[in-house]
Formats: sequence, C-alpha cells, structure tokens
Amino acid sequence: MLDRSQDLERIALIEALNVMDPALGRSLDPITELAAFTFGTPIALISIVDADSQQFISRVGLALERTDRHHSICSCAIESSCILQISDLREDPRFRDNPIVTGPERMRFYAGAPLVTRSGIALGTLCLMDREPRELSANEQRQLQTLARIVVNQMELTMSVGRREPISGLPNRQQFQADLSVLSRRDGASRFTGVLLDVFDLQSANDAGQALGLKPVESLLRQAALRVQEVMSDDVQVYHVAATRFAFVLRDHSHDQVEALMGRLRERMRRPLMVGSIPMSPQFHAGVCDFHADPEEAGDLVRKCMVALNHALHADACVCWYSADRDAHLRRRYRLASDAARGLAQDQFSLVYQPRYDLSDDQPVSAEALLRWTHPMLGPISPGEFIPVLECTALMPQLSQWVIEHAFAQAARWQQQLPGFAMSINLSPRDFDNEQLWTGMAERLRMHGLAPTQIEVEITEGQWLHSHPAALPQLRAMAAAGVRIAIDDFGSGYSNFGYLSEVPISHIKVDQSLVTGLARSRTARLKVEAIIKLAHQLGYRTVAEGVEHEGELSLLRLWGCNEAQGYYLARPMSAEAVTQLVLAHRAGPPLEPDAD
Repeated sequence: MLDRSQDLERIALIEALNVMDPALGRSLDPITELAAFTFGTPIALISIVDADSQQFISRVGLALERTDRHHSICSCAIESSCILQISDLREDPRFRDNPIVTGPERMRFYAGAPLVTRSGIALGTLCLMDREPRELSANEQRQLQTLARIVVNQMELTMSVGRREPISGLPNRQQFQADLSVLSRRDGASRFTGVLLDVFDLQSANDAGQALGLKPVESLLRQAALRVQEVMSDDVQVYHVAATRFAFVLRDHSHDQVEALMGRLRERMRRPLMVGSIPMSPQFHAGVCDFHADPEEAGDLVRKCMVALNHALHADACVCWYSADRDAHLRRRYRLASDAARGLAQDQFSLVYQPRYDLSDDQPVSAEALLRWTHPMLGPISPGEFIPVLECTALMPQLSQWVIEHAFAQAARWQQQLPGFAMSINLSPRDFDNEQLWTGMAERLRMHGLAPTQIEVEITEGQWLHSHPAALPQLRAMAAAGVRIAIDDFGSGYSNFGYLSEVPISHIKVDQSLVTGLARSRTARLKVEAIIKLAHQLGYRTVAEGVEHEGELSLLRLWGCNEAQGYYLARPMSAEAVTQLVLAHRAGPPLEPDAD
C-alpha cells in the first residue's frame, strides 16, 4: 500500500498536470490503439488513479469510463516497480470477487505497467485486459513497459505546452504555481523559503532591444538563466517567471544561509555579460519570503515575493525579506484606490479651506481648497496618503472635476459675502491629459458668475509639463483669461527656475519642508531667502507654506515674502469659518471703550 504522503503527492501531481483533460486523452488514443494491436488484446486502457476512483482517459474495447478505486486493479499495479500481470483474475484471491471479473465484463487476464513520472510518482497504468486467460512473455512485458514510458513522455510533453519559457527553456510561472500546489499537498507542514530574482532592468532591456534587436537581449537572458542555475544545487528547480525574473524554492535554509546564497548569486550575476559587442552588467535584486507549504501560503507566495522584490528595487538593495507591515500598507493603498469611486458617489469627500494672508497688511486674501475623505470603515484619510494613490488612477481627473465644481460654487458665494476674496485649487498632471480641461473650467466660471481673476490654479513643479503636451497651451489660455497660475511645493524637488519661463506663472509657493523650522536651520534660511529674492527679480509673487511659528513669519517679512499660510496663521477650516474669519479681519480690531 502507498503511504498517505505518497498518495497525496500523486493526487496533487494529477491535479497540477491536469491529466484528466479530454484533449490529453485524445492525444494518447493512438498509443492505446497500438498497444491493443501489438499484444492482440481486445482491451487496452490508460488508467489514472485519483483519490476516489480510477478514470480511463484513453481506452479501446471497453465502454466504462471510470470505476471505484476500491475495485481498481490498477491501484495495485501502481504500487509495483514493474508490470503487474495476472494470468487469470478468477484464480487470484485479491480480484476473483471484483465486479469487473464477476460482472458483465467477465475479465480474466490483466497486465498493467505503471506510468511513472521523472519525479518517481506513479499516476496510473497502461494496462491490457482480455476475457480469456493468457500470459505475456518477458519480451512482451518489456515492450509494454516501453509503451508506458512513451505514454508518460507524451503526457509530460503535452502538459508542458505553455509551461516553459521559450527564451531560457526553463519552466514558467504557470508551472511554478502548479509545482507549488504539489508541494503544498506533499509537505504541508514543512518550512520553505521562496526567492524571486530580478536580474536585469526592464527599461535597459527594452532600450537594448530597440538598439540591437531582440536576439542579443534574448541571449543575455539565456546567459543570466544559466548563471542562476550554475549557483543553485541540482535539487533546486529554477523557474523563469517573467521577462527578467527568476524564482525558486529552498528547503531547510536558515536566514543566514539564504543571505549567503544571495551573496554568491549576486557576485556571479554582476559579472558583465556580452550583448552584441557591448559588455553589460546585470542588476541583482531579490525578494525573499519564508512560507509553510500549505495551500494558502503556497498560493500567495509569488505575490509576497513581489512585495519584497519591489522594496529591494526601490531601496536598491541586494535582498529584502517580506514584511507583513509593508504588505498591509500596499493593500491599504489598493483598497483606497478601489474604494474611491464609491466614496465619490456616496459623498464621502468634502472640502475644507486654508486661508492665505498678505504679509503687507496681515489680511486674509484667499483660501486654498483642500480635499478631505472620510472613509466609512477606515475613518478620516490623510490627503498625504490618498492623493498620491489616486493620482495614479483614472479617477483623479473625475475627482478634480468634483473639486472644481464645489470650489467654484463656494467662490461664487464668497463673492457675495467677501468681495475680492480669491479661491485657489490644485490640479494634478493627470488632469491635463484632458485637452478640454480649460474649456470646461471656463464654462463653470460663467455658470457661477465668477471672474477668472478670482481663481488661482496650483500645479506642482517638475518635468511632467514636458510629457503632457496639452498642459502648456491650457495653462497659457488660463493665464490669458486672468486665472493666476502658481507653482506649488517649490524647493521640494526639481526646483529649476529655468523652466519657469515656459510657464505663465504669477506665484511661487515655497514648500513647507523649507519653511517649517526656518528659524532653526541656517541652510533653510539661505535657500528660502535666495528663492524669494530671485523670484521677485523675475517678477513673481511669493507665498510661504507651512508657517508654524512667529520666528518664521518674522524672517519671511524681513525678506519681503508677499503672502503666507500655515497653522500659525490659520488651520484648514469650513467655508463658514473662513467667512467669519475674513469678516472679522475686515472689520478691524474692536474699538476701545471711551474713558470717563
């Protein structure tokens, strides 16, 4: 009898190879017919023994498609190391009461050769049956075993179609997942380590392909595959799971052993490879994850290794281990991206407004519309968290249109209560993919009775303007109509005055990372003072963001900064609170009571 672990391994392999596929049976029919003809038997079968039954995936001379495993003669044959031959089933105490012997089929002779895969697992048999007793000679038994090997080869060949990466010849991602499934059935309690390697920058591969053609790049990947295999031991199967990525599973390796192996791999992989006549240095990044070989963990292994590998790529690290915290952060980002459309439809988004002050008279002159999201399950979500997520989705332009509509409506109300008070809105690079952005904004301005001069558009600095050809014409059209254009977060990244001449801006907003703590940092003071002076020389008004202390405000006044906003002056607040704040400032300080 097969022990339970062997039987589970065999059943898992049957599922992984999908040997019950009718297409496989049809491809094996010629071999079954050849067996019946060669041995002169009326019945030849290819039988697969699964958990509860045996199924005849190819058959000649028998109408039955399956029998109960308890009554299966083949279930005994797969335990044999050679052919199981029974000259007369009625004389064998194991089978004389079998329904296939006593029933209508009245079988007498049986000979079955196990179908053993390269991994040593017997899936079923190629068997012969007759209604008369007989016996195969030694030579005939060898021929039956030869046909059984042909059946296994045909099965593995058919099942490998679509399971190998043609460039490297290695098993691909589909085969990796199938083999993980087998592993989970066979070694569910064992501990393993999954490794996902990225050996070449995909953009560099694409550039090389454009310059040299695909054959040199394919040669590079084949060389990389060979290098990975050279370092690994013979019992570790390497898989080619994506264009420049390879994977494998390690058994019984400590973290130190894995790290040492990754070091050897990196040293081997970083040696130059020839692409055409050009020596190129492959990169090496690895994402690593420990897992138990149960179905749930094995099924999620590739995703977890991707989490670790992407962290290694972003950190430019050789090896990164899977982190549950990082995974939870990524899943939360995905949840926010997927929940945002529902949130917009269900009015989960709202606007608050942060006043901006003119430093010449300390009067609030405008307010910036800031988006807020209160998630029904997660509660308030910080804009610093959800804005970067949504800017990568197709929903961002729709959300910006929602902001435009609600902000313009509020700006119109303020013009009735606070004449001359301006509104500032933020637009993302994705918004400028819409070539009708300004046309739509102009229509909303007319509908609300707003003058373009009462609106300011804030855009982030950076080279994105050059990759959005529709952006500059639309910004120029806005400015020509009277809309003020401001560069937001200046000094936090690209920070190049040279490209500003291309953009019709009127305001530069100095990033809060430079302003907050200004009084304590000599470097920040030098930067901010230089930005303000150069901006004024170029004709721009300056706005300081993130003012949190009087010391910062004093320095900004000293350097001639035009406007400021921040918690020290006013926190983001409701539209009604802004109205009360501006009215109070415009009314001036309360009069002192007359002295008697």
